[in-house]
Amino acid sequence: MKSMARIDRPRLDAATFPIVIDIQTRYDDIDMQGHVNNAAAIVILQEARAKFNVTAGLGLLLGDVRAMVAALNVEYAAQMHYPEPVQVHIGVLSLGRTSFTITQVARQNGRSALYAEVVMVIADANGPTALPTEIREAFQRLCLS
Repeated sequence: MKSMARIDRPRLDAATFPIVIDIQTRYDDIDMQGHVNNAAAIVILQEARAKFNVTAGLGLLLGDVRAMVAALNVEYAAQMHYPEPVQVHIGVLSLGRTSFTITQVARQNGRSALYAEVVMVIADANGPTALPTEIREAFQRLCLS
């Protein structure tokens, strides 16, 4: 079985992210140990990606194609707690021919708690298709620095 590549945490901790989205934790997110459950953490990242898509104008740029999650790699670094909000830092890591990869770092009280890399594939009715020029240009401005 092939192991997944580790996320470059030091690089992400030092990076300047173009977008930061605040997500409020919910009482329903906590588990019996009193911290945000791992499954709820994934939902926090998903909600932040949805807001990122709106901020980046992805819905307007897609036209007849759609973006789908093809791969999700998450590393848990620290516990998160209710009721403190989570700041999710998001940027584009790379652009491919039919896909793009975004990276997310979720921080609570200034401490990095989650690291994620998400590969999104652009597809039409026939399957994966080339990234539209408009998306490529918009996302080049959202790359990590």
